[in-house]
Amino acid sequence: MDITLKNGDVSAKLISKGAELKSLCVKGRELMWRADPAFWGKTSPLLFPMIGTLKEGKTIINGNEYRITKHGFARDMELTPEDFSSTSAMFSLTQNDTTKAMFPFDFRFTVRYTLKADGITVTYRVRNDSATDMPFCIGAHPAFACDGDMTDYRLEFPKIETAAVPNYNLESGLHEENNRRAVITDDTVLPLNNELFYKDVCYFDKLRSRSVQLLNKDNSGVRVDFPDFTSLGVWQAKDAPFLCIEPWCGSADFDDCSGVFAEKRGIEILKPNEEKAFTYSITAV
Repeated sequence: MDITLKNGDVSAKLISKGAELKSLCVKGRELMWRADPAFWGKTSPLLFPMIGTLKEGKTIINGNEYRITKHGFARDMELTPEDFSSTSAMFSLTQNDTTKAMFPFDFRFTVRYTLKADGITVTYRVRNDSATDMPFCIGAHPAFACDGDMTDYRLEFPKIETAAVPNYNLESGLHEENNRRAVITDDTVLPLNNELFYKDVCYFDKLRSRSVQLLNKDNSGVRVDFPDFTSLGVWQAKDAPFLCIEPWCGSADFDDCSGVFAEKRGIEILKPNEEKAFTYSITAV
């Protein structure tokens, strides 16, 4: 099912598969990547109940072994549209036989999109309907269109940042804790180029800022605010004309992880009947 939202000069297109945001247009300017499969056929998948990959492709939950698909199953499932209007739409997902085979919990997951005057606000809600504590990761993966050379773009943070991102081993699918590269040192600006992402994602696991702007040489672009998330992934398919800015709680496994899901870095844990919301927003600049 396709849904179109409109609020003055802002419009958005959503699909029920993965509750994915496919288009966000502000004053005639499309902000989102066009999902060209020659590079990457998605625009803004949601990541639940896992981010990235697992060590040896498996994890331990309540003493049993499970295998969860990369970035979790939610992005590949049909979510149920509900409670929507011309400017807001919510989609929901609850457990089923497919999810239980990977993630042995009863849950309710929703994502709500709400247009604002210059962009969109996205709120995830996770509720644990199980009788035991429920660990999970939650994240966003929006891809923003970039025109021209990547060296014309930069990331700007509101706080001074120093970050050495862990190498992501493409063979093992793991972050390497003791193999890091410095990408920004005592600065608010990170100049961009395609080569920065040839080693896959830049994972900022110790970021001070909870907002970042992607700007071109004309100071035009987008701002992503992520007050409820604990880390940030920044990714680009090789030499592709887009950049993903990804607020995360959790990540792919590190090489020194225990293999126990509840002990993953950045993991969120809900007690029975507990619920938590995670909000981020995209604003045209």
